[in-house]
Amino acid sequence: MKYLTITETEALYQEYLETGKIISYSEDFETFFKIQAEQELGITAYDRTIQLRPGLKIKISGGKAKYTFAREIQHHASMPLILAFQLAGTYRVWTEGIGNDYYSEKRGENYLFFLPGTKEIEELPTGENLERIRIIVEPDIFRNFSSSQIDLMPTELKTLISNDSRQIFHRNVGSITPAMQQALQQIINCPYQGIARQIYLESKALELISLQLIQLTQSQSGIISSSSSGCLQPDDIERIHQAKSVLEANLENPPSLIELARKVQLNDYKLKRGFKEVFGTTTFGYLQKIRMERGKNLLAERMLTVAGVAQTVGYKSPSRFCDAFKKHFGITPRNYRMSLNF
Repeated sequence: MKYLTITETEALYQEYLETGKIISYSEDFETFFKIQAEQELGITAYDRTIQLRPGLKIKISGGKAKYTFAREIQHHASMPLILAFQLAGTYRVWTEGIGNDYYSEKRGENYLFFLPGTKEIEELPTGENLERIRIIVEPDIFRNFSSSQIDLMPTELKTLISNDSRQIFHRNVGSITPAMQQALQQIINCPYQGIARQIYLESKALELISLQLIQLTQSQSGIISSSSSGCLQPDDIERIHQAKSVLEANLENPPSLIELARKVQLNDYKLKRGFKEVFGTTTFGYLQKIRMERGKNLLAERMLTVAGVAQTVGYKSPSRFCDAFKKHFGITPRNYRMSLNF
């Protein structure tokens, strides 16, 4: 297992910035970061931070390790409150002051934690795609509500907000509900640009905060919501996640709906209905989205021509790719690549 200390991580970060193994750029209120270190560390990783307003941001991140990889993390003393939604993969974490052993953050679960000034060790498993969305919130945002509303909040939050407590905590809130999953996919697939995009994404972040508060309150009261379980069985949801992975691995030659259903051993109707329920979009809509995101990343890397990018993400015709890219992002691939120079 490869293990990196905090000092080693910081040194590698500077080295990779200088050698171009880290790509970082900003667009309006969003910052994009990507690291390609397969030969050196056996990992690829990406991070997208969306600054919505002071005290509220969204962070979308993920990656994959060729072999088990662990790194130390030192959280800043001013680290805010984090709502975490694990969309893909499972990894182990050890946190100073939270028990004596490792715990797992698992696919399909959501978490709430406040860990300022703590040290963590994250252990990434071999060959597993990881993806998570985090809502990062300063406690001051909650202090705008009346004291009577704060009193109704879950214990950890009430203590943090009312008393300005610095007591650390990490809590597994429960399974990601269909309503949460829909909001998460709407964040990933946001079709808007400019201020409309910022307002839309902020509304989704606030929606996720609300949904997690509801789940926390229900669990403290011993209430199990029928709407949180959905009509899909756990095995169905597992197979739907497998279908998502199949699409991601076959951008150039994706299977039809019937072929995809066969691969994951679901009937096509259940896959079609279940995929929309879990991810908030159709299989074709998701395929289109990941093609566009992959194409955007490849354009930023500047290793391929526009025609080469089109072919890599499954378009036989460069013009069709250009039309789809402009429809999705509101800018042509050529103009997008040129905009990165400014």
